[in-house]
Amino acid sequence: MEAHGGDAPNPARLQAAIDRVVSRLDPDQIILFGSGVRKEMTGDSDLDLLVITEPPPDKPGAHREHWEARDGETYDIDLILMSRATAEAGRHSTTRIQGIALEEGRTVYTRNGLLDPIGTGPTYVWNGCDMVKKTRFEPEEATRLLGHAEEHWRFAQDPETTPSMRCIQLQASMEHALKALIIAQGERVRHKHTLNDLWDDVEQRGERINAVQDRKVLDVLTAYGGRLQYDEPRPEEDPTKTWEAARTGGGDVLNHAKSRVAQLIVETTERLQAQDAAGRRRNQPAKTSSGSS
Repeated sequence: MEAHGGDAPNPARLQAAIDRVVSRLDPDQIILFGSGVRKEMTGDSDLDLLVITEPPPDKPGAHREHWEARDGETYDIDLILMSRATAEAGRHSTTRIQGIALEEGRTVYTRNGLLDPIGTGPTYVWNGCDMVKKTRFEPEEATRLLGHAEEHWRFAQDPETTPSMRCIQLQASMEHALKALIIAQGERVRHKHTLNDLWDDVEQRGERINAVQDRKVLDVLTAYGGRLQYDEPRPEEDPTKTWEAARTGGGDVLNHAKSRVAQLIVETTERLQAQDAAGRRRNQPAKTSSGSS
């Protein structure tokens, strides 16, 4: 599969979005991530922003907000608000949004006088030292996502579910199943809903899924990604046709994940244990032999 093309954010509209966030939240730092930083934005893309700020007392930890565009002067914005401590605590996570944002993102705003902004990228600076990304193995997250994939699939199969909602649920089931296959190998998933890209990520890691003869339907289905959080989609295509074209492949993806995730977790655990043991042997001081004359 070829990479999906797209655009970088329009500089004026990006700055308008940043100004809007700064005026309302007065954050310490704003980090752009997702399709905007990967230059994969399309006409339907939102801006993904990790906003570093102390959350209000009624919303501890991290929380998400979605802001609609105003008169075309900016983009729709997906904001992840969290404290610096919460962001740093999840830096090495395979699934937490801050881990993904800090690895792929770039800082687009820092408060005047902020001396020590959070470092971003696969390598970053912490306490004056160059640090390298080290992904944490989170097998429980792979299992959790597989469970979500099954739940979405059951909802999609319900005859009372509308055609549009079936497509929403099918897309979510496939996305979660593909991401579970990646996480089960100790790898970090990308922050995206694009099914063809996730499929490529899975195949590049050695998992071959015999499903979906024409993967173009996955691009149509991808348009439903993320819609569970917002309004019912208004797609141009017929959702009934999309459902009929993609449902068999969706079941095959889920069945593949159900048959492989547990085994991949075992294999990854054994591989990491072997690496740890080898590292300990390398770090042991050499034994010296002594004898009596």
